[in-house]
Amino acid sequence: MEASITFKKVSQLVDGEAVLAGLSFGIENNSTVAIVGENDDSGLKEFIKLTAGISNPDYGALYIHGLDSIKRRKEIRSLIGYVPLENDMDPWLTAMQNISFINSFYNIDNKKLSERYRFYVDALDLNEILNIQVNRLSPGTLKKLTLMRELARDPKILVLDNPTGFMNAKDSALTWDLLQSLHKKITIIYSSTDLSKIEKFHDRILVFHNGKIDLNDNLENMLKNWQGQYQFKIQFEKFLTPLFNKIEKVKEIISPIKDDDTLIFNANHRSALLIIMTLLTGVTINDINIKKYHLRDLLVARYMRGGIL
Repeated sequence: MEASITFKKVSQLVDGEAVLAGLSFGIENNSTVAIVGENDDSGLKEFIKLTAGISNPDYGALYIHGLDSIKRRKEIRSLIGYVPLENDMDPWLTAMQNISFINSFYNIDNKKLSERYRFYVDALDLNEILNIQVNRLSPGTLKKLTLMRELARDPKILVLDNPTGFMNAKDSALTWDLLQSLHKKITIIYSSTDLSKIEKFHDRILVFHNGKIDLNDNLENMLKNWQGQYQFKIQFEKFLTPLFNKIEKVKEIISPIKDDDTLIFNANHRSALLIIMTLLTGVTINDINIKKYHLRDLLVARYMRGGIL
């Protein structure tokens, strides 16, 4: 698949110290990439600024749709929509004045721009606040306005720092619904602390740790490469060692453990339990518990001492 963004040995310094080190990888066109990491020193914030075209790499090269991020900076800015964590609008102008003023710097057909305004205003339920002065609006509403402003320009890449930050439940739901409707239509890169949303909305997850991308895959593969997607616990009335010796040879299970009269093992599919059950004829089972692993489980196990959670 064609790359939307390409990093080639990119490093970034903050106060003379490297917060990103030697990044070399690509982000596929029209894919959705979720980012997880510590806010302070993982490199996450600097990565967002780079992909949004706000910062230039200190070392290495960054290409946006094949264009050099430094030499073709003006062209690249027109390709990217950026929604920062906090509001960047003029507090003394109305919502619509802010949006119109900023988008006037881009060479956009006014008819198309107006059509997009109407579409995204409706999608985000913004009709009643367009003529209200920005300093009278809530941070969550301003976040929606910023998203509408950027999408109205029809960007090829959308970068969001915490897409639903400061929003109430209703506005958050509207925003996620809109973003999901754009899946596979534009490249979306976003950071979020809502791990349950990340699980549902991504093609890839980037986990930053100590200035490097420590994990880079979809959740299913991450869990498979960790210790499987499910944990099973079977409590027996009596669990003898010869039976455990048979069970631990089953190739579909991962890391089987005998804990007194309880069998604990992991697997990538729930069907592993059916295979185990064929070995338990005549054995009394007191209880069976199945747990599906989530992104939080993986991060806690891997980084509990590293500060991500």
